[in-house]
Amino acid sequence: MFGRSAFVFLAVLSLATVGFSVNLLSPTIQGVKNGDVIDLGTIGPGQTVSILIDPVMTTGGIHGSGGVYDRAEAIELPRGWTTSASKLYQNPLQVTITADSKAKEGSYNTSITVIDELGGEQLGDVTFKVKVRITYDVMDFDVTPTSITTGPGQPARFAITISNKASTSDVFELGADGLGRRWDFRKLIFVPAMTSKTMYYEVAGSEEEVYTPTISVVSKASDIIHDEKNITLVVRSDLIGDYKATNHGTLIFPIFEATAYSLAGLLSNLFGS
Repeated sequence: MFGRSAFVFLAVLSLATVGFSVNLLSPTIQGVKNGDVIDLGTIGPGQTVSILIDPVMTTGGIHGSGGVYDRAEAIELPRGWTTSASKLYQNPLQVTITADSKAKEGSYNTSITVIDELGGEQLGDVTFKVKVRITYDVMDFDVTPTSITTGPGQPARFAITISNKASTSDVFELGADGLGRRWDFRKLIFVPAMTSKTMYYEVAGSEEEVYTPTISVVSKASDIIHDEKNITLVVRSDLIGDYKATNHGTLIFPIFEATAYSLAGLLSNLFGS
């Protein structure tokens, strides 16, 4: 009778281990069992995703009251991909996976194993798969307006919006070229996943001329993720040009004439640039 009871107990324990799960904290909050597949969403080449796992369990284990997992790591990575395993006894356990900076578009799979070192707490290791889709279409950017007419030395202000469509954050290098050392620049912009940021580029031309600087955005994760746009700055000193400049820069007329010239700036929009 004792032997049969022991057999039943071990069978129940085995079933509990098979059905056991760990708790994901990010990118989603859910329980994950052996063999489950988690969709991490869409990222670009070279971008990094992080998986956060709660190491503390309140059930199972050597005494049935839970325990703490010791570490987690990614295994079976696609060629050219890299990973950083969690630190030992980290809370939460964090595993990062970085796509190959030259990865082609498509779906990729890897696995995460959550480990009870040496089986010390008899939690049973948990291994689940993660799926990531690589696409080059993870960034949009827009410049408004695309053309400004202003007078010599008067500022023109362009709004630049970067949209990160990926499931992970990224750093983008924003640049402007074509107006000389004074106005050309490079700036790093951090854009969280699925959000947008708007910056302003203010520039002034000293000579009557048509300037066509280039605004560019490049992901620091991979230069595959990039785009550029040309904008136009028309600098001229005619009266309509001066009026139009009041719409884009600092008002340079005497204060008592401000109302009249503001109205002139609005009316000037009826004229071509």
